[in-house]
Amino acid sequence: MRLITLLLLTFLCTSASAIFECAIAGPDACLGIHAQRIMLFEKLTASKSDRVYEGERLKFKMKGDKFWQEGPIREMRPDIQALIINDRFVMLDEIQIIHRGNTAGAAVGVGLMTFGVGWSFWAGVGYNTDGDPTTQYGRQDLMTSLTTIGSGFLIYTLFGQRKYKTGKYKRLRVIDTSF
Repeated sequence: MRLITLLLLTFLCTSASAIFECAIAGPDACLGIHAQRIMLFEKLTASKSDRVYEGERLKFKMKGDKFWQEGPIREMRPDIQALIINDRFVMLDEIQIIHRGNTAGAAVGVGLMTFGVGWSFWAGVGYNTDGDPTTQYGRQDLMTSLTTIGSGFLIYTLFGQRKYKTGKYKRLRVIDTSF
């Protein structure tokens, strides 16, 4: 009986808060009819584009910069093809590379590096605590650790990140889908 009462109270509270938000924001916000602005990652040869919406975090590098910038997209301006990130305008033409996340290569690379460090650590702990003076941390342990750490780093560097580079065949565009 208590569970039913608790569920009923939870439902009424969430319904009341939704009605209160609709009264404050207006009828368009309740019906989901407000304008939607989307940034498209377009490729010349592809008919399908990736999309990013307002509020999502974007990690990018500007033309001529050597550092990455990151922040939430506060607003998209389709009239001037710009984004507002970290309270400043970023023109789409000035963006050189966008970081689109990690791939399976990143997980494999990090896993191999972790395995190499763990192999070396536990081999050292085992050889120091087993009490047998004939065992030692040997060349095979060192080579196993260095090989897996090196190959993991190489895989992570080469295949670990998805990047979208703008240029001749790829561009960014902000569109407004309100009718």
